[in-house]
Amino acid sequence: MPRMLLVVQDKGGVGKSLVARALAEAVPDSPVIEIDASQRLLELGERVSFFSMRAAREEIERTGGRAARSEFDPIVNAMTRARLPTIVDVGANTSGSLLTLLADLGPDLNAAGVAVGILVLVTAEPGALAEAPKLMVRAKPFATARFLIENRLRGEVEAKLLARIADGAAVTHLAEQVMEERAAELLQAGGLASIPRLDAAKLNEKHGLALGARILRDLTRIRLEAMQAVEPAATWLVG
Repeated sequence: MPRMLLVVQDKGGVGKSLVARALAEAVPDSPVIEIDASQRLLELGERVSFFSMRAAREEIERTGGRAARSEFDPIVNAMTRARLPTIVDVGANTSGSLLTLLADLGPDLNAAGVAVGILVLVTAEPGALAEAPKLMVRAKPFATARFLIENRLRGEVEAKLLARIADGAAVTHLAEQVMEERAAELLQAGGLASIPRLDAAKLNEKHGLALGARILRDLTRIRLEAMQAVEPAATWLVG
């Protein structure tokens, strides 16, 4: 039975792409389904099947809503065709709608031999705090496993509130990442996959020993901490 792990949060800017990249590093043989307005995981190349979301408003109105109902059909079909553990990176403003559909399709997914888990991102921002428990509840009827990552880029979520949001799901944490500006640029350009290939000597030659060393340490640290945060979900994904 192939396992699908959905990385979800309807609030943007919570670190979802970083977590998807960390999962791709932790499970290097897994295909990736990316659902977003534009493709972000470019460094993963042919591992990624990209689906553009959402249905245009004029198309929804023209078809009397049929476009909105059917926009997830190619994604569900891709999930049911999968033969390997698969990461599904769900873009902002799309997670709730997709989870609602999957809840309706729960028996059909089970009959098709597809096991679905979800990984919800939450930060201390009001929008993320509001959306995270909704996503947890929507996934409960069909998700085989649920995971929650608290990304502390906006500070820590109060412990009791975090426990209520998790609702029994496994919780891990990602510390706020303080990086040199050039380190952030390299991360944005090449993703986590590029970090092990960085040449320390070339960084030192270009930026000087002190800055070059800080850049490499910053990037090595964030890669390690992101992969540690996704470890429980990655372990479930590979079975």
